[in-house]
Amino acid sequence: MRMSFAGALVCVTLLAGCGEAPLDGASLAQDKGCVACHGLQGDAVAPIYPKLNGQWEKYLRLQLLAYRDGKRENAIMNGMAATLTDDEVRALAKHYGS
Repeated sequence: MRMSFAGALVCVTLLAGCGEAPLDGASLAQDKGCVACHGLQGDAVAPIYPKLNGQWEKYLRLQLLAYRDGKRENAIMNGMAATLTDDEVRALAKHYGS
């Protein structure tokens, strides 16, 4: 069976539209509740919470993964990170990281 050029172009166009849009870190930070302690831009809302603004993106990503996987313990952060997907971790680290 041969496919015409137009048919192939339609298939490629449809498949290209199947990919998900990249996650928006700012929206995700609001949806997941990160802003309650760390603020939208990573400036902690109180001195007891870490300031994330200015941290390296890779550092933040590794720490979120450690909280999620139980390798780093914190009563609040373990619960917050428990349901994060790898894509969400990357998006949050990119948003808050410098």
